[in-house]
Amino acid sequence: MVQFLGNPGAAGVRGEVKDSPNTKTTGIFIKGIVPDSPAHLCGRLKVGDRILSLNGKDVRNSTEQAVIDLIKEADFKIDLEIQTFDKSDEQQAKADPRSNGYMQAKNKFNQEQTPNSNAGGGQGMGMGQGQGQGMGQGTGGMNRQQTLQKRNTTFTASMRQKHSSYADEDDEDTRDMTGRIRTESGYEIDRASAGNCKLNKQEKDRDKEQEDDFGYTMGKRAPAIKLILRRIEVQRDASKPIGIALAGHKDRQKMACFVAGVDPNGVLASVDIKPGDEIVEVNGNVLKNRCHLNASAVFKNVDGDKLVLITSRRKPNDEGMCVKPIKKFPTSSDETKFIFDQFPKARTVQVRKEGFLGIMVIYGKHAEVGNGIFISDLREGSNAELAGVKVGDMLLAVNQDVTLESNYDDATGMLKRAEGVVTMILLTLKSEESIKAEKEAEEKRKEEARKEQEKPQEPATAEIKPNKKILIELKVEKKPLGVIVCGGKNNHVTTGCVITHIYPEGVVAADKRLKIFDHICDVNGNATHVGSMTTLKVHQLFHTTYEKTVMLTVYRADPPELEKFNVDFMKKPGKELGLSLSPNELGCTIAEVIQGQYPEIDNKLQRGDIITKLNGDALEGLPFQVCYALFKGANGKISMEVTRPKPTLRTEAPKA
Repeated sequence: MVQFLGNPGAAGVRGEVKDSPNTKTTGIFIKGIVPDSPAHLCGRLKVGDRILSLNGKDVRNSTEQAVIDLIKEADFKIDLEIQTFDKSDEQQAKADPRSNGYMQAKNKFNQEQTPNSNAGGGQGMGMGQGQGQGMGQGTGGMNRQQTLQKRNTTFTASMRQKHSSYADEDDEDTRDMTGRIRTESGYEIDRASAGNCKLNKQEKDRDKEQEDDFGYTMGKRAPAIKLILRRIEVQRDASKPIGIALAGHKDRQKMACFVAGVDPNGVLASVDIKPGDEIVEVNGNVLKNRCHLNASAVFKNVDGDKLVLITSRRKPNDEGMCVKPIKKFPTSSDETKFIFDQFPKARTVQVRKEGFLGIMVIYGKHAEVGNGIFISDLREGSNAELAGVKVGDMLLAVNQDVTLESNYDDATGMLKRAEGVVTMILLTLKSEESIKAEKEAEEKRKEEARKEQEKPQEPATAEIKPNKKILIELKVEKKPLGVIVCGGKNNHVTTGCVITHIYPEGVVAADKRLKIFDHICDVNGNATHVGSMTTLKVHQLFHTTYEKTVMLTVYRADPPELEKFNVDFMKKPGKELGLSLSPNELGCTIAEVIQGQYPEIDNKLQRGDIITKLNGDALEGLPFQVCYALFKGANGKISMEVTRPKPTLRTEAPKA
């Protein structure tokens, strides 16, 4: 019988062994053993052994998947009953530490045990590699002489607390390893931590090291994980990052926390830790067989300014890490820098923590900044009060940790973990009365600005504002206005007169206030109600020669009121389109339509329409010469996208 705590670390396959030329034995056989796993280190298993039972369940006739399921369903302890098929091999195994397939320098479980001893192979915490749980796929035959010898050696693991009392310290450790406990130094650690490991009498006699704050000693670390472990201790600097990159196991079925890289500017740059090391524990928090994504939160939440890591350095050819080592780290940046961009009036305050900071905080809401963490009280005469911290200040950051989106527990945790000189970023906020007074003053300014806007403007200099009727005056002095407009009762635009083109040499262009798609509501006080005016009459309003000035009421819609449609027809070679075009910033404006060329054009297009696309090619921004060449060279099927104003009716019909 072989007993394990944790994953055994052996892979199996279903196969058969020939007992004689006419008989054979089938079952689940050990195919391989993972290095440094409990199965490897106990020295009692070897390749070719047949598994008879697992945790008391007969597996001689079971499938590989059934055995895998039994391992997955098993609790922390796994009992294996095995059958060996070569007694001479077993005797050799006792003399040769390589018998189970891997080199062992010595028996790591009981160094004083003689080779012929049948006692337990030592004691440990039983945290296996987490490898080899799945049974290997395929079948294989084993041609060994069967001796039908069953092994009854036992491998056990135990843990203990220094302050716990047991009737026999060599008894098997059956304590519940879930949850957390406190060490004699007052630090909280996982029950499964090496600091809570139970040592037997021999191990205690060999272990001369004094327990540290987390219960670690060399003797506890050795049996706890069954790996060559290192203890690394550094002092945390709140102003510097820890400076390590973490990665998981390359096998997605396994969980581990590997060091992917060490920042040369980080806290761990000066200690013996390098890429590929596996972090087993940190300050009594077990990371073995845990996802590396959870490790960063563990590092952030450890208490105190001391960081104690238990690491395992794997063999050079043991590549368990899922990524290549990281050699370049980004330059260190201040994660709180953006706070001063968002809150220019924020200030930095440094307070020396001598047991306490002397502040109390609450999670609340302020009219000026919304939700956040605020200073609710100050201890009289405390370092915080002397440093200038004020009741009502908003706490924006503690050292490098931003608290803008933190809740109460997160913020208090940051303040408790901070040691030495604590750097806080604070924002002094205004009182509710001052905020109310400022709002009233702002409303008053807005009202005055609104009244100022409503005052009549001088038409000669009036600025045209969106979605508002503005009266402007143009100095013409018998010069042409220089515009093309759409509108009229016999026109496709019947709801208003809209500018669609401005000639650069006209009065309108020189004035620089009117734009394309401006709606002209009246000319010299006469409403341009195009529903009662012909297209020709509308055009004459803008082609009349005015003596000195012309008054226009303008409405600029924002967004512009437009419609778009396509015109498709077949152009015959050598036949003109029948369109006179003018350059426009959006494409080409139709200045004139020559009737009788193409019915599609005669029925759908009119003067003032803007052609924005030709055969799918946008004309916006193209030189007029290029646009003209495109129209001239087009033959066959022609497709034009046309933009036309569609204004809201803003003028009343004249009274009869």
